[in-house]
Amino acid sequence: MSTMVLFYLILTLVNIIPIDSSLRSCRQTFGANKYDLNKLDHLTLSGGDTQFRYLLTPCGLVPADKCGKSPAPLDKGITSCQERIATSSFESAMGYLDGYGKSPNLEFKENPQGPGTGVVMTMRNAKCNMNKRLVKITFICDTSITNPTTMDVKENPTCQFDITVKAAGACPIKEGGVSGGTVFIIILLVLVIVYLLGGILYNRFKEKQTGLAVLPHPGFWLLIVGLALTGCRFCINSIRNCFQGNSATSSGKYESV
Repeated sequence: MSTMVLFYLILTLVNIIPIDSSLRSCRQTFGANKYDLNKLDHLTLSGGDTQFRYLLTPCGLVPADKCGKSPAPLDKGITSCQERIATSSFESAMGYLDGYGKSPNLEFKENPQGPGTGVVMTMRNAKCNMNKRLVKITFICDTSITNPTTMDVKENPTCQFDITVKAAGACPIKEGGVSGGTVFIIILLVLVIVYLLGGILYNRFKEKQTGLAVLPHPGFWLLIVGLALTGCRFCINSIRNCFQGNSATSSGKYESV
């Protein structure tokens, strides 16, 4: 079985990790109220002024084709972008999701209007003309708006934005459902099972292998096990030598007295 299968499996897991990180960060609990802004990640909201248009996919990746023309591919992890209306061109990123190497992470707090009224998300991980950009998004619970398409955007002072989104998805959630961590574990287990089962069937019936040789990439996994055992032995020996050294030092002190 080609080692490319193992490569694609690892590559898939690498892409799942940032997704799971953003899923978890958009689930917040304040007192008795639990919020899940991931319920809004299928929406792309727009707002702006005469010069710029702003787009936001809450807790999701904003579609690159909606951010205007760009001579180079956009960075990964952009959840909100700024487009110059006159030229229909990409101006800049407004903020990034957690898990894509941008800092600081997103900040969350409950809406100051009172418990159960929504969530305030703050983004500080994008630049504004090489300066710091501050974007505060207030998600207001409004059960009458299930699929919002617009948002209110205000910039004052320069590079500091206040965005308001009214949506039913910003209301506290009821107990139940599957968490992002559970989804990640399920996907991981399914991928491992498919990898093992597919590898065993391929090696057994296509390559006519038997015994341990039917396992996919047995040499690689035996190497991993061997390295793990070597690391354990090294740790045990280091601890043992440390204790023996302390014992010898203590004995030497008593003898000198």
